[in-house]
Amino acid sequence: MSTPLRPDDPKRIGPYHLHGRLGSGGMGRVYLGSSPGGHTVAVKVIHLDLADDPGFRTRFVAEVAAARKVGGFYTAQVTAADTAADPPWLATAYIPGPSLHEAVENHGPLPTESVAALGAGLAEGLTAIHACGIVHRDLKPANVLLAADGPRVIDFGIARALDATSHTRTSTIMGTAGFIAPEQVRGRAVGPACDVFALGCMLAYAATGRSPFGEGPIEAVVYRVVHESPDLEGMPPDLTDLIEECLEKDPEERPGLDHILNRLAPLAGPAGGFAEGRWLPSAVTEIITERRTKVLTQAVEEPPKAKAASKKPPAQKAKAAPKKPPAQKSKSTPEKKAAAGAKPAPAAKKAPTPSAPASKKAASNDSDSGFLMLAGAAAVVAALLYINVPEFALWVSEGVNNGADEIAVDDCIAQLSDEGFVEVPCWSAAGEFKAVGSPTVDPLADLGTPAGCELTQTIVATENGNMCLEPVEDSDS
Repeated sequence: MSTPLRPDDPKRIGPYHLHGRLGSGGMGRVYLGSSPGGHTVAVKVIHLDLADDPGFRTRFVAEVAAARKVGGFYTAQVTAADTAADPPWLATAYIPGPSLHEAVENHGPLPTESVAALGAGLAEGLTAIHACGIVHRDLKPANVLLAADGPRVIDFGIARALDATSHTRTSTIMGTAGFIAPEQVRGRAVGPACDVFALGCMLAYAATGRSPFGEGPIEAVVYRVVHESPDLEGMPPDLTDLIEECLEKDPEERPGLDHILNRLAPLAGPAGGFAEGRWLPSAVTEIITERRTKVLTQAVEEPPKAKAASKKPPAQKAKAAPKKPPAQKSKSTPEKKAAAGAKPAPAAKKAPTPSAPASKKAASNDSDSGFLMLAGAAAVVAALLYINVPEFALWVSEGVNNGADEIAVDDCIAQLSDEGFVEVPCWSAAGEFKAVGSPTVDPLADLGTPAGCELTQTIVATENGNMCLEPVEDSDS
């Protein structure tokens, strides 16, 4: 989970308000942030020393372009990026769950069904990555997050696009010892089979709690990767044969992702258990629930607009409490005068039985007026919440118009959890992205461009075709 921001941390990056630190690595720091529409994201900010290196910045531009091509459910979607900023940054959907490394280190190996579900989800995610001409090349337990509805592949900071602008080099080993393929160690060209090898290593780690090539100095580990057989002792029998196939030294001998998916899906149970959110041990599921709840609570409590809106109901209650008793007392004043002896006959005439229905009618009018006043107050509060509180606006919009399959230019949308979109009014608090036009190229036809959209834009598939999106603040400027 995130830790508090430090004094030297930024409070805002691009359109995102930052709430805390998620971690740091060789490329930069990762922050927990929220968009203007209330969507939670992970924002990676590049280290200043790297940002000052022209060669690195050029490579980062290519990496972002590659990452934006990737779709699929089992990957953390890139929502926005600014490669020209100082420092440059990249934002992806936030997954409120532990990494595979964290789950295994703290709670031990996963059961067979969980490992099978994990492998099936990752095989599907890698299929989406490879379909865009990309090889991840740094697939490891720390780069896989566990969500209630399945795993997610994250951190494309090492991925390269296999096109003319690619930075894939045979002279450089990029990856993590113990989870890199022999061809990476040898500095040879890599392809999708490289990720299959890493997938086999991760499944062995998930099932046994250790790397199949052991630990120790990097030189010793990579030697075992190239020359020795993997240690699969303790592997569930149903998974052993498939893992051995994935860990073949020759990439041509490794199975394809479709074969892996077909082998693992039956072991994972119906829908991999993802639909019910029961594919992981209870201890890990509790961590996911706790983090998701904390993020939702934080999102509701922190934004200033949400706090301002919460003060409106008391003000409405003050208006909805008219002082009717004094008005009734004023009507009884003539009767009191009559009782005192002033004009007794008229006083008797003013107290006939028809006055009772009149008082009932007045009470009925007062009741109707009070109801209308309360209804009006409720409508005002609802409107204020819709305009100022992103979570409320998103909830209403999702119920009224669930989906953005027919989104057109100038329509606004908001992203739901970590996948899917819903159309919302551009003026509402939930308005997050605005459709600005269609991509200039087919995302899969021209691998040298970021799906035909600008690098600061994101893309969504609709019934009208792919659409380029910009943050609402930027599109209105």
